[in-house]
Amino acid sequence: MDAEMKATLKTLAIVVAIAAVLVLAKNSIGERLGISTPFVVVEGYSMLPTLYNGDIVIVYKPSPYDIKIGDILVYHSLRGELVIHRVIKINSGPGCKPLCYVTKGDNNPVDDVALMLQPRLGISYDEVVGVVYQIDLDINGKNVVAPLRIPYLGLLSFIAR
Repeated sequence: MDAEMKATLKTLAIVVAIAAVLVLAKNSIGERLGISTPFVVVEGYSMLPTLYNGDIVIVYKPSPYDIKIGDILVYHSLRGELVIHRVIKINSGPGCKPLCYVTKGDNNPVDDVALMLQPRLGISYDEVVGVVYQIDLDINGKNVVAPLRIPYLGLLSFIAR
């Protein structure tokens, strides 16, 4: 077996091992994070450069009052699609149970209300699937908050369809 074939098999074994760990960990992680599906695959380019097509993110379900501007929400749009976008505004009022969140993709020119992905007041807490888990990083002495993501591993789910 040549060196290139060995490297390919090693890479494949690592990918399969990571996928197996994710499947085994799904239930226990989901239980701790208060959500049935703690792993979500990013589809599309609306969150570039923060999230990439095929990334896997970990989500949790906080209380409605713990969601803040800057958090990345996962929700079902009016069209039924799963959307992963950043909270840019929080509203209260009729139809908000108890709050509504207006979101926008980092790479989009307008918010999701303008794109007709969500109602005028935003997504009600009842419609929120979860919030992307973020970590604090120290980069050159500067605190940076970044989503915890597994780069590109979700591309395998596109192949499986």
